[in-house]
Amino acid sequence: MAGPTIRGRGRPPGSQVQPEQRRDELLDAAERSLRARGPKLSLVEVAREAGLTRSAVYAAFPDKDALVAALARRQTRRIIDDVAKVVGSEGDPRAQTRAAVDCLCRWVDDEPNVSAALASSMRSGAVVDDLANWLEIVLTVGFDQLGGNPRAAGPWARAVLGAISTAVFWWARERTMSRDELVDHLTALIWSGFAGAGGASLAMPIDAPPPE
Repeated sequence: MAGPTIRGRGRPPGSQVQPEQRRDELLDAAERSLRARGPKLSLVEVAREAGLTRSAVYAAFPDKDALVAALARRQTRRIIDDVAKVVGSEGDPRAQTRAAVDCLCRWVDDEPNVSAALASSMRSGAVVDDLANWLEIVLTVGFDQLGGNPRAAGPWARAVLGAISTAVFWWARERTMSRDELVDHLTALIWSGFAGAGGASLAMPIDAPPPE
């Protein structure tokens, strides 16, 4: 009679779950943990929230930085989806600009712990590149429509994104005004540039689907 199977050292094999599914489950757990416990992310709490061992977390993400980066990218894609719905609908260009600005402000307002935990990651590296590259596509379409120089889209996208994100994350910490007032100020700043480029004549919607 064969004796019991002896497993060597290493991480437990766990259940047979596809890697992408496991990563999604852990990202869901990380979001729940941040919402419930505050902006200090703990892999121990993420594992507990997911009903898994820490070994299972490390099998999906080598360290906390990797988990935070993946979570930041997920949240960024959600913001892009929200902005894409705005620019992809009919309406007054200035009103659409305001609605697009409010997408990030609303996310920070609705997700205070998640946004605080991800503030640094969402303002640097690949995550901000995702949003800036997509915004560049939107602006390129706009410049083409207005007969402007589409090469301006690259620097404009990054300047606009930098101004908005810096102001919004500052506001999240200081809360010196209402969200509506913040959005009004940012819209006035951005629209002054857009209007100078003929933005008032822009025909909405702009067909720039979010990245896959």
